[in-house]
Amino acid sequence: VSAFLALSLTCKSMLRTGGGRVVFTSSVAASLGLVNHEAIAAAKGGIESMVRSAAATYAQRKIRVNAVAPGLTDTKLSGNITRSEALLEAAVSMIPMKRITEREEIAPAINWLLTGAPDNLTGQVLNLDGVMANARN
Repeated sequence: VSAFLALSLTCKSMLRTGGGRVVFTSSVAASLGLVNHEAIAAAKGGIESMVRSAAATYAQRKIRVNAVAPGLTDTKLSGNITRSEALLEAAVSMIPMKRITEREEIAPAINWLLTGAPDNLTGQVLNLDGVMANARN
């Protein structure tokens, strides 16, 4: 609900100013069936669907809507995995690139979508997951 409200209010403002760009965050969990990830899969899957629909709705009004979907990243929320050598090794083994996403990689991707991405890039989910969502190991 909060992502939808943010989208609605932001787009309403952007319609008055001639367009703009909006980026949401998702997760690799929206694309994969990961054990014990039901809540985040549902939430982020909803965001990805909203991004595609909003991109279609606002495309002709010069509003671009995209998302960034990181894979496992060392954050407070993922600490139970990243602090355990065995769990981290198991998680990394599922990632074709054999490494987790660095926190420092996420902000530049979001910034690029907001400032440097082509104007016709909309309705997309940029996976920052070491190709986890799009390949089988």
